[in-house]
Amino acid sequence: MPIRKAHNLPKVGETFTRTYNGIQHNMTAVKAKNGVGYKVENTVYRSPTGAAISITKISVNGWKFWHIEE
Repeated sequence: MPIRKAHNLPKVGETFTRTYNGIQHNMTAVKAKNGVGYKVENTVYRSPTGAAISITKISVNGWKFWHIEE
């Protein structure tokens, strides 16, 4: 079984910007019930990957999509 790399979670309030298909998107780390959530527009996702998939509509690695430092 491959070893999963641990990620350093973004700090609450930290914002990431990505242009996809010519449209600029922002994701902000927010305080959520279970720790940190990732808000895109008015929806909070449990992970950067969920936030990225909401934009791309395909399976992507959200940590790479948002260029979050590992």
